[in-house]
Amino acid sequence: MKRVAASAPVTAPKESAPEQERRGRLLAAIYATVVLIATAGFVGLAVFVNQQDVITGFDAPVAQAIQSINVPVLDWILLHVSDLGWAPLDVVCVVAIAGALAALRLRLEAVVVVASTLLAGGVGTLTKDVVQRARPSATFVHLAGHLADFSFPSGHVIFATVLFGTTFGIVWIIWASSLLRNAVLVLLASLVLLMGPSRIYMGEHWPTDVLGAYCLGGLWVAGTIELLLALRPRVRPWWQGREFRRRWKPLV
Repeated sequence: MKRVAASAPVTAPKESAPEQERRGRLLAAIYATVVLIATAGFVGLAVFVNQQDVITGFDAPVAQAIQSINVPVLDWILLHVSDLGWAPLDVVCVVAIAGALAALRLRLEAVVVVASTLLAGGVGTLTKDVVQRARPSATFVHLAGHLADFSFPSGHVIFATVLFGTTFGIVWIIWASSLLRNAVLVLLASLVLLMGPSRIYMGEHWPTDVLGAYCLGGLWVAGTIELLLALRPRVRPWWQGREFRRRWKPLV
């Protein structure tokens, strides 16, 4: 009886160099467009948020719609996600993220994530002092508490976007695809996306405060990832630690 030869494994055809270059240019163009939109959005909001028409025409109706949510589990989530931005849980989050990255031998990433989160918070506070927008009032929304500082942009959203968003980018680049990796990405993305609605639900920020914070935080995350990709080849091996799954280069 003749032996049947095993069929060769089927593999996806590799992209040609011109095709890879074309796709790289497309991704760079999309990236640049998103950065420009976020920049324009943040600047535009910072200029116009103090106009009363912004509150009556957009902020108040959107905030009232979010506060009208009456789903038990979602209510609890929106009430408590904001706790991650207050002491001592904000410190716990930063230490946990930095510790996890360091344990994975991502020492440079651990240091940069902590420094980036602290610096972003400082820039957010400075922006609040420049824009000087008042917090939401009980005239328009239900207030969970009264805060004395200014409102634009949301510090909680900047904190969550930079800390969890940068970690999301690191995990996505470094960690090979797996069920655990995808679960971590979903958790990190959820913390970023839920923080904004939580701040509105609590009556402690206007929707435009949250949008401005997402714009600023997103720009900060993009800059932090670019910085990491630029620094990694230039630091000592001890700092480099674990190898990147993908050999990416900075886009700017």
